[in-house]
Amino acid sequence: MKSIFRKIILLGLTVITIFIVLKWDLIRYGLQQANGQFSIMYNAEPLDSYLNDTSYPDSLKAKINLVKEVKTFTKAQLGFSTESQYQKMYDQKGKELMWVVTAAYPYRLENYEWKFPVLGKVSYKGFFIKEEALKLEQELKKNGFDVRLRTASAWSTLGWLNDPLLSKVLHYSNGRLAELIFHELTHDEIFIKDSVDFNENLASFFGQEFTKMFFKKQTEKLKEDYDQYLTLLEDRHSLNQFVRDYLPRFDSLYQQIEGLNTIEKENRKYYFIERFKEDLRNQKFKTPKYQEFIRSEIEVNNAYILSYKRYSGDQQILEHKLKEQFDGDILKMLEFYQKNFNSL
Repeated sequence: MKSIFRKIILLGLTVITIFIVLKWDLIRYGLQQANGQFSIMYNAEPLDSYLNDTSYPDSLKAKINLVKEVKTFTKAQLGFSTESQYQKMYDQKGKELMWVVTAAYPYRLENYEWKFPVLGKVSYKGFFIKEEALKLEQELKKNGFDVRLRTASAWSTLGWLNDPLLSKVLHYSNGRLAELIFHELTHDEIFIKDSVDFNENLASFFGQEFTKMFFKKQTEKLKEDYDQYLTLLEDRHSLNQFVRDYLPRFDSLYQQIEGLNTIEKENRKYYFIERFKEDLRNQKFKTPKYQEFIRSEIEVNNAYILSYKRYSGDQQILEHKLKEQFDGDILKMLEFYQKNFNSL
């Protein structure tokens, strides 16, 4: 009997060991993410501690109060369970905390994807350790992928944990800050496995619509902020439309160069991207943010192009659904997705 019991234990340990060896990269990544996540949560301070600090700038206190108002709105008007989210804030002290890597195949508009338990396939990978993000960036480039590395100012644990606010977002405009909170809280309510682009598009769409609702409810209190937000939103939609209009042209290019050698492919791709950037610089925008953006030097590749598709590629479809399927009632649309696509 003891011999059988020992064999069972030995077999179990062997299976666990094999699993760890085969999945070590995933386990190591998960441990790093957990450590970064919990370190920020542990060191975050309650929002009220900043509000009660007489040395803390009044301008930033106003932004904290705005976050509180947005949370109250999401509970009262949208029915979100927001009590546990953004109760605390982590002071970044001017430093970046999270880096996100995305990648795409070099000669087709297709994301490189990672597979995670529960979440399924995901087309981006976040890091709390910059060196790890840079390491992955170099590995992907070495393997021929187009890569984009960017920083992130917020994330969602899909309601599993109490997400803290990061201090950097307090320097956003009121409109952008409100939209960010609505976007991330939407992930807590609605998230579909293996559907990153849809999740991000839907959160972006709801984030914008809820922000407009929120400002309208504030009447004169935030009228100037609302007007600024609408202007910014107009510029953003114009930029997104510009990129969306270019997507079929990228697809056409890659079909044309499919039979060429790598050097010829790279040359054709390079000149096409230069044309894209030139056309972008000729676009007209109303806000200083977007005027400055098109004058800046942008590293354009397939990963960069697909980032627009990830967050805004389905916006027109969602707008059409709102009008035709839900009679323009954003709350009816929200209820439909909440019932049919609950967050993980």
